[in-house]
Amino acid sequence: MNVRNEEDATPNLMDKSIRQSTFFDHIRPRFLPESALNILYTVCLGGLSALSFIVLAITGLLLMFHYQPGENTAFNSMLNLSSVIPYGALIRNWHYWAGQIMVITVTLHMIRVVWTHSYKPPRQLNWFVGVGLLLLTLFMDFSGYLLRGSQESGAAANIAVHIAELIPGIGTPISRILFGQPSPLSGSTLMVYVWHCLGLPTIAFWLQLYHFWRIRRDGGIRPL
Repeated sequence: MNVRNEEDATPNLMDKSIRQSTFFDHIRPRFLPESALNILYTVCLGGLSALSFIVLAITGLLLMFHYQPGENTAFNSMLNLSSVIPYGALIRNWHYWAGQIMVITVTLHMIRVVWTHSYKPPRQLNWFVGVGLLLLTLFMDFSGYLLRGSQESGAAANIAVHIAELIPGIGTPISRILFGQPSPLSGSTLMVYVWHCLGLPTIAFWLQLYHFWRIRRDGGIRPL
């Protein structure tokens, strides 16, 4: 992969030598503008978000071997992970802090995009994808909190259910699809567990792949 100097690159960011026509070209692009590698401009917030997602996927997979969702089993599963399972507390802490770091880095990444006007054409579509990823990140973090199975997570789940039910016409079906029927003593339900471990991460994974490819497709990460 070659790094192109700014004077060698054409002013048009949509130059065919920079734009990637397929996803496979994105894996190993022929050229990158030199400014696209400037860490002072990007602060590597997108890369840190992706790294946090990878850590979440690995640690979440390990936690799935011992966690049992449900009103009567979730909280006890967390206690076993923290005090009985070897390295369980360490893996759980990694999972928790990777989730908080991802929320922070994705939020700062969106602020950086707004600050540098990187949402303007031709990148408006990728901006909406980024907004979707931010919402997914927040909901994954919230659903992870519900899976703690504590009384506090039960209260949070019931508040979320009541808010969803305020949507005219479709509120009740949506709340059942997203949260199931949480009890006041526990927010852990099979529905929340499936969304947190399978549904939301799968959607986020494919949106991230498209997001990264679209960045190269639209001419890198230089200011417009």
